[in-house]
Amino acid sequence: MMRFLFDTSAVISLLGQKSDALIDRVLDCSEGEIGIPAIVSHELCFGAYKSQKVLFNLETIRLLLRDFVVLPFDEEDSRQAGEVRAKLNEAGSPIGPYDVLIAGQARARDLILISNNVREFERVPDLRLEDWTVS
Repeated sequence: MMRFLFDTSAVISLLGQKSDALIDRVLDCSEGEIGIPAIVSHELCFGAYKSQKVLFNLETIRLLLRDFVVLPFDEEDSRQAGEVRAKLNEAGSPIGPYDVLIAGQARARDLILISNNVREFERVPDLRLEDWTVS
């Protein structure tokens, strides 16, 4: 059963093997417990196409994504994201356009968002958030 949703920063940290704590937590999870939003896949592919090693980076992403469930963005995800965006704009503390979609998806599916971009996501009401890059 899926319990966790990775944002782009967590996936990049995992790909770059930047945190032993993150790698250990991922290895402790059962198959299917971690999801990656299709939005994160988009961000990763965008980064790959902007890079000097396009084919290498696209293949790295493809190999990584086959080990996780990639979640499409559905109607309830969009409703939650719209609510989050409206509340944060009203409070004068909006977050990035892709981050609001990822946060909305995590809320809609009652998943814990894994991110090392805590300062951005901690503003989102009712979002369960963890940073696995710290012990």
